[in-house]
Amino acid sequence: MKTSADVSDSMLHFYDRLSAKDVDSFDSIVSGDPATLVIGTAPGEWVTERHQLRFGFEAEGLAIEPGPRPSGWESGDTGWFVDELTFVFPGAAGRMRTRLTLVLQREGGTWRIVHMHVSVGVPDDEVVALQRRWGVA
Repeated sequence: MKTSADVSDSMLHFYDRLSAKDVDSFDSIVSGDPATLVIGTAPGEWVTERHQLRFGFEAEGLAIEPGPRPSGWESGDTGWFVDELTFVFPGAAGRMRTRLTLVLQREGGTWRIVHMHVSVGVPDDEVVALQRRWGVA
């Protein structure tokens, strides 16, 4: 893979459009491929259904701030992107620093998201305690 400003620019455009609640841009940013998957930070957040994928663009007031080193790579029609972004929730709900990895594919000359995985760095002992409390471990 080689470093790709095009992939990075595509993802920063995604941040901008999602933050602006530009629902009309969803189809030009997120692939329509049935393999498209978003794995979020919440328990059970494993999303493949198109209408649920679109929900992120419709969420009231959610904004994304890029991290210090958003980085993209590409090889042929496959792209990869990583970042330590911050989700900014509306009102007093707060901010959440996350880690993001994305896989993109070039469709008709445009980079589109086919896989997104967002995680939060939490010490293992705290995750074990939370999962015990939730009854999932």
